[in-house]
Amino acid sequence: MSTPRAASDTGIRAGGAPAGGTIQVAFFGQGGHEPYAGSLSVGTGHLTLRPEPIGPEPIGPVHFSMLGWSAPATACERELLRSLRGPVLDVGCGPGRMLAAAGELGLMAMGVDTSAPAVRLATSRGAAAIHGSIFDPIPHEGGWASVLLLDGNIGIGGNIRVLLERIASLLAPGGQALAEAETPDSLDVAYLAVLEDSAGRASAAFPWARAGAKALAAHAARAGLASVATRTVQGRVFLTLERRV
Repeated sequence: MSTPRAASDTGIRAGGAPAGGTIQVAFFGQGGHEPYAGSLSVGTGHLTLRPEPIGPEPIGPVHFSMLGWSAPATACERELLRSLRGPVLDVGCGPGRMLAAAGELGLMAMGVDTSAPAVRLATSRGAAAIHGSIFDPIPHEGGWASVLLLDGNIGIGGNIRVLLERIASLLAPGGQALAEAETPDSLDVAYLAVLEDSAGRASAAFPWARAGAKALAAHAARAGLASVATRTVQGRVFLTLERRV
């Protein structure tokens, strides 16, 4: 069974509930001026993730390169993929560069992303990807051997423990999640954020979270996942989280 979607876990109300009672939920880079969709369409430029509003104890911005997101997987990323067993679920797959690399390595893989333009780009590469939230029903629940949470995607939904509980429910017994952490190790924040493009066009606010390796391992333990390995590759930190049988 999938985890029920809740505004506090997977998104925020954008403008409140409209007539008919439907709650509109804002996801990463969506709403507002749609900077994520616009940047995906050209595949270049930079995006900045920043808190909204900026408080008395400001959280530093995070900068993303669209070229990096659109480019083929790097040599170190392909090496990480070689350490995984299939099938692989890429959470927040974006335009599908990791899915394409997994296919080239002979790994059965599927992505999920809340951005329809990103999913279209992923499928145009020949990858399998579905449009939706990780908190929606996912094919093969409880049967995934590996799950990817890279490029900051540990922040999806703004509640790392809830996200990892959902990941645990998707993994097969003994399955592993490869999750990318930030530095410093103790970083552990959750907040409302917006995404801006280089022209200052911003998305609607959405919940987000960031965690270093130590904090991420602690969240994983509470979610029923054991941290069994930590690797630093070209300045990036990756944790292998295993579902306890």
